[in-house]
Amino acid sequence: MKKICSILMILFLCGCSSIFNKPICVLEKTPAVTITKVELAGVIHYADGQSDLKSDDWTMLSQIAEQVKKTKAKVAVYGHASHRAKAKDLLQRILINIKVSNDRAVKVMSGLWAYGVPLSDIKTMAMFDTRPVADEKDARGEQANRRTEIYLYWQ
Repeated sequence: MKKICSILMILFLCGCSSIFNKPICVLEKTPAVTITKVELAGVIHYADGQSDLKSDDWTMLSQIAEQVKKTKAKVAVYGHASHRAKAKDLLQRILINIKVSNDRAVKVMSGLWAYGVPLSDIKTMAMFDTRPVADEKDARGEQANRRTEIYLYWQ
């Protein structure tokens, strides 16, 4: 019971949770807005435990930044992690994956900002390992889940 309470407290303090398959941020209260269009602009993949951007990633971020500036889009960046740390106990795995997925989202946000996208137009979310896109029975599945998804949206 103590371990479950600790996990819930971590999720609360980190400001995110996954309830009914929707991310919820409890630390930020934003007014409801109507989103008219959403577009996946890019996906960046990472080595295990890494958040560094490669030269191809920088090229992609430059192109996305230009599109944002041209179309007045807002940006949502979702950092993800694999279950790679599952050999650790549950609490350790959650902490590791929250950190690495947050680091990935923040690196992408910083890259977009470096190319001129205002920070006020970028939202980030650490999804840790809650949204796998592939089965992790092998290394290919793990690598597919270690990613940052970059979405453009218009209000």
